[in-house]
Amino acid sequence: MPPPIKLFAGNPNKASTSTSKLNTPKTPAAFPSSFSQTQAKKAVDALLAHHVKESAKKEEEELLPREEHVWLVVNTKHGSTRKSLKPVKIQLPHPPLPPPPTTSVCLLVKSPQREYKDLLATANIKFISRVVGVEKLKGKFKPFEARRQLLRDHEMFLCDERIVPLMPGLLGKMFFEAKKQPIPVNLNRKDLKAELGRAISSTYFHPTTGTSSSIRISTPSSSNPSETLQNLLASIPSVVAQIQGEWENVLSIGIKTSTSVMLPIWSSKLPGRFGGVNGTGGDVEMVEEEKKTKQGEAAPAPEPAPVTKKSSSLKKVAAGGEKETPSKKKSSTIGSGLVAKRAKQNVTGGKPKSKSK
Repeated sequence: MPPPIKLFAGNPNKASTSTSKLNTPKTPAAFPSSFSQTQAKKAVDALLAHHVKESAKKEEEELLPREEHVWLVVNTKHGSTRKSLKPVKIQLPHPPLPPPPTTSVCLLVKSPQREYKDLLATANIKFISRVVGVEKLKGKFKPFEARRQLLRDHEMFLCDERIVPLMPGLLGKMFFEAKKQPIPVNLNRKDLKAELGRAISSTYFHPTTGTSSSIRISTPSSSNPSETLQNLLASIPSVVAQIQGEWENVLSIGIKTSTSVMLPIWSSKLPGRFGGVNGTGGDVEMVEEEKKTKQGEAAPAPEPAPVTKKSSSLKKVAAGGEKETPSKKKSSTIGSGLVAKRAKQNVTGGKPKSKSK
């Protein structure tokens, strides 16, 4: 395997001076007093230990196991009214993906794509695996199978910020369901290599109108538990700052791999539902029901059963001593024999036999 490519010539955390199409990051929200970093460490250790066991099983059963990632999951109490195609860049202490060429990166650009291939060659940028122009997306990659193969071939997609609005129509929903949305980059930067390097080494929060968001924070095959914990603690305040209401609107926080269940790290208190009344524990509805019982409110009496015809007839028999004979039900086949006889006579031409007196 070739050695990892160095993405930066200088400090990767250095802030950029020019404007970008990415949403502006807000000031990170401080952790609440109920948040426990010890609990976060336990969750990371347990999740990675589970990943090691599952990976050993997959290596025996599968020929080419799929690469998994560690995701930060933030669940909110209320959905947001803000939805945008432009993600929020979150800088982490350690890259969430393995450095190229282990991670395949595709760059989506304007047409003609040859111009941008020459631009990358001039800047000596070798960590971009493929360059695809808009015309190729409209032609060669228009069929569903071609786009699905493009999705499988690359782990990350960068996109010229000038063509971001075209991406949902050209790529389809499969890229967004696989959480491989194109990341906007500015290809007019003087230091283009640093611009693309920062995009690859960062993680992103995609604003949605739902109540759950997932942010990739590490890859178990290239990160150890300490680096994963550092990325987790660095990403939580930045992600919560992007949520309307911040910590007041956060329901729970957890971590998971691509195929595991979520391990909880922090959960908010719900005093309105489970806090009880006057400091008592339990459900509010149960407390109200207990109050009504103590006040002596009787339950409504059961309604009397409706009187049927059978019960009324039994009363008459008991009073008068007369026994009712049930009326025989008329058969629907009465007269059918006579009709059959007449039909037979019409066929044979015979006369009906008279009965002897």
